[in-house]
Amino acid sequence: MKGTTLLVSRYTKLLPHFKKRLEALGFNDVHVTDKEKDSLNMLINEIKPRYLLISSNFYYAATPYMVGQLVRLFPRMTIAAVTTAPFPDDLAANFIFHGAGYYINLFDGLDEFYHGLHCILQGKKYVSPAVQNIINDLSEWPEVKKKANQRQIEVLLMLCNGYCNIDIADCLHISRKTVDYHINTLKKVLHVHTREQIICMAFYLDMVRKEDMGFFAKKATKINKPKWRAK
Repeated sequence: MKGTTLLVSRYTKLLPHFKKRLEALGFNDVHVTDKEKDSLNMLINEIKPRYLLISSNFYYAATPYMVGQLVRLFPRMTIAAVTTAPFPDDLAANFIFHGAGYYINLFDGLDEFYHGLHCILQGKKYVSPAVQNIINDLSEWPEVKKKANQRQIEVLLMLCNGYCNIDIADCLHISRKTVDYHINTLKKVLHVHTREQIICMAFYLDMVRKEDMGFFAKKATKINKPKWRAK
């Protein structure tokens, strides 16, 4: 099938090689880039690719979420995540949950890797066998699980404003144990391990913006301003 291809990767020295290999496999008019976020969106709007192949660790742990944004922005574009460096299978499953139709892993072996690329050209959905097994083993589709609910968003905003767990519990009139539960859920949703990483990822994914800072200042009944202090 004809159509422009855009490859997105940070391996800039290998981009000419990737371009040559993809064209040899049948991908037409291959463009390569390491641009990200708004610059990447502008490039997509400019060349209007039929296929977008993005390195699975391009945005590191946030890549599945960013791919989800691209799926929503460019619904007619075929988007595939491609792994050429180690990437966790459980995290890779999120590419599929966020709407990417393809996840291809070089570590499955060259034959399987090329089979996945050919599936893209043929319009056949393809997921790396190891990742597909993870999806199949799930007791329920995790679409709801991965989304933070309204209460968790409130906790997230207060974390970003510098509130400790006790202050969050006081302001929201919930128990400390409930706050701990929401924070642990946010860690799972964002695939991070610490409070600091929750905050960094929230800003990186635009879940929280600068104008949200100080959001709770007027609502807090016992706290006049955010406090940074130990948990």
